[in-house]
Amino acid sequence: MNYSLIGRFPAGGSHGRNHRNFQSAQETLMPQLNYSPMITEYTPSPSDLRDEQPLPAHALLRQLTQESIVLSEDLRKLSPAQHAGLAGASTIERLTQKLVELRLLTPYQAGRVVAGKKQGLVVGNYRLLERLGAGGMGVVFLAEHVRMRNLVAIKILAETFEPQKTLVPRFYAETRAIAKLKHPNIVSAIDCGEVAAPDEGARALHYFVMEYVRGKDLEAMVVEDGAMDVQKACDIVTQIADALSEAHRQGLVHRDIKPSNILVTPEGKAKLLDFGLAQQINNRMTEAGTVLGTIGYMAPEQAKDASTVDARADIYSLGATLFWCLTGQDPFPNRGHITQELIQRLTQPPPSARSIRPELPADLDHVVARMMSVDPEERYPTTLAVSRALLPHLHDEQRDTLLGLNQSRSTVQALGGSQNTALKRRVLIVDDEPGIRDVVRLSLGSEGVQCTEAKNGVEALDRIRTQPFELILLDVVLPDIGGPEILRQSRIQTATPNQKVILMSGQLHSDEMANLLLNGADDFLVKPFSIVQLAARVRATLRLKEAQDRSELMKQKLLATNAELGTSVSQRDTDLVRARNSVARTLTKLLVQRQAEGEGHLKRMQRYCRLLAQAIAAADDVSPVTENFIENLELAAPLHDIGKLSLPDHILFKPGKFDNDERVQMQEHTTLGAGILAEMRGQFGFANNFLEMAIDIAKHHHERYDGTGYPDQLQGDNIPLAARIVSICDVYDALRTRKAHKPALSHQTALLSMVNAATGQFDPALLSLFRNLAADFDQVFREIGD
Repeated sequence: MNYSLIGRFPAGGSHGRNHRNFQSAQETLMPQLNYSPMITEYTPSPSDLRDEQPLPAHALLRQLTQESIVLSEDLRKLSPAQHAGLAGASTIERLTQKLVELRLLTPYQAGRVVAGKKQGLVVGNYRLLERLGAGGMGVVFLAEHVRMRNLVAIKILAETFEPQKTLVPRFYAETRAIAKLKHPNIVSAIDCGEVAAPDEGARALHYFVMEYVRGKDLEAMVVEDGAMDVQKACDIVTQIADALSEAHRQGLVHRDIKPSNILVTPEGKAKLLDFGLAQQINNRMTEAGTVLGTIGYMAPEQAKDASTVDARADIYSLGATLFWCLTGQDPFPNRGHITQELIQRLTQPPPSARSIRPELPADLDHVVARMMSVDPEERYPTTLAVSRALLPHLHDEQRDTLLGLNQSRSTVQALGGSQNTALKRRVLIVDDEPGIRDVVRLSLGSEGVQCTEAKNGVEALDRIRTQPFELILLDVVLPDIGGPEILRQSRIQTATPNQKVILMSGQLHSDEMANLLLNGADDFLVKPFSIVQLAARVRATLRLKEAQDRSELMKQKLLATNAELGTSVSQRDTDLVRARNSVARTLTKLLVQRQAEGEGHLKRMQRYCRLLAQAIAAADDVSPVTENFIENLELAAPLHDIGKLSLPDHILFKPGKFDNDERVQMQEHTTLGAGILAEMRGQFGFANNFLEMAIDIAKHHHERYDGTGYPDQLQGDNIPLAARIVSICDVYDALRTRKAHKPALSHQTALLSMVNAATGQFDPALLSLFRNLAADFDQVFREIGD
């Protein structure tokens, strides 16, 4: 069911739709709201008519405005002729018809007003616009904040057979449950409250405000479009598995996972909603022996006693949902005999998806069967294990997420993005001063770091040879072996990939310490240093190691993919293109995760470069550019600053301007980036053209056409064409984007700055094409935010 709205109100929203297995008692709606479950316009029943005394049309309009059913700011925007039309409305019906035509009311609102049932159209700070659907506990409306004017979904508690003393606490338990959860695949909570009853003896109105999601639920998608292909179904279920991981981490079991409780946006993002049956694992609100949930998707142990279930009940229901996506059928269709079906569910084995769709992979059928095992002990123990099992059946991008090549919010925190790193990291502290070792050990130990000490160079080298360390904190001046020599030998003897070294000294100046970076150190600390400085440097260095480790994992994955390519030339070409795209996508993700570049900037760069390259291809006086060149450029452009992955945080994230030494370090990112990509080119047996272009861009996008740029002072057409294109696009986007040390420029100011104040910086022919495309560049910047 797709609830389409009129005028400026969006179409396609779907929250809490009626499930086919709901019992009629669950769909009992609030008498005071009076709406039909299958229509969007209000249809009064005979008992509804004229509960409120009718008013003259002009008086009614004033009252609607005072009550914020019609917003005064919208009235003020009307033309004199439109005001006259409203003033001339002689009846309530004519007035509401005019208001609908002017998009000041929706048909649903108008129907309520005509029926004299406008009470309840404004709930707290929100005015109800349309009815979206109903669930077991309430009715969901599309609503708008009367001041902020943003759209939300509001669930209003329904009157059912269940007593208020149990229903209301459970309703607010849902609001508290969702409020705890911050996850991109869970519909977020915004507000909740209570509206006092207008009359003595009537019940108060309880409501819950949540994020409004445009899209369809899984039930509607499959009913309308049929069973899903394997990748799409597994992609959606994996997203919900990740959402459930967050819920289970917070101690919540959903207990009502089913297709109608999963929304999918037009972009393919899945959102889990309706925690109305959720319970705290350690706080059992449900009475023993109670059956809660939807029969066709309910775990056997939940059918027996909903108060005793754990996270594995959600895994069962998620497996049943995957069955629905793959087959278009309920795993256990409702035959109308609830008691008999509940008894059967206690021992009934799961159905086979392949018995309905024989073309489904056998291993995927096994995954569904294991998720739906009757015995909870035989199911996957966690939703993360479910995601891993679905790994072979996912799209490349989703597969990369689960392989660790792309990070969820919680993973970013665990790898150093939060104040306290959540993973154990092994650090060797090498210093001849016991006091220094103690301070470092106690400081890092409080952040979850496992520390080992060495008081001289001999001990240090022995530990490096026999133990793995992610990081070495190394004093430069030791009584037996100097720090630089230990650094050199550690690079040879260690078995730890991408091992990091931070040098420490109180006897050398910062310039001398900086020179030691050329010997292979990753960062330095000048004694005396504060605990804050120590923690920040260690966290940043470990985060860099994690990024490099993920890059190595990506290389191994791609090399393995390359080795397994078949002999078919056409198939080989297809797989090589996919592998090339995977390289570009993964490296781009690393830049975003390291916060070296914003995701919006990288997406805009791709659009800018394609625009400019297509203009070059169409120009008669410029060398022709092929479609293959444009595709490679679009993939390589986001990697122009890949070398920033190797910069220390105090350089990369400095908020102000650089001094001369810092500027030199920052400029090294061009050669560092070219080196990273050149190393990859040497290891891969594919994507050479793409990597060659990426190397040219990374190394030369800061060259100037007059030969005064860096790093090689190339001049004119000696600068690779791809680098000249990226240079123009990068400078334009930088001028339009606000930085800590400079404001953002308007489009026109940025354009004038590049054309008039940058003599000698850009290729004149390309700059001329850029001027012709200026409006298109501005549109891209406005469309793609940061």
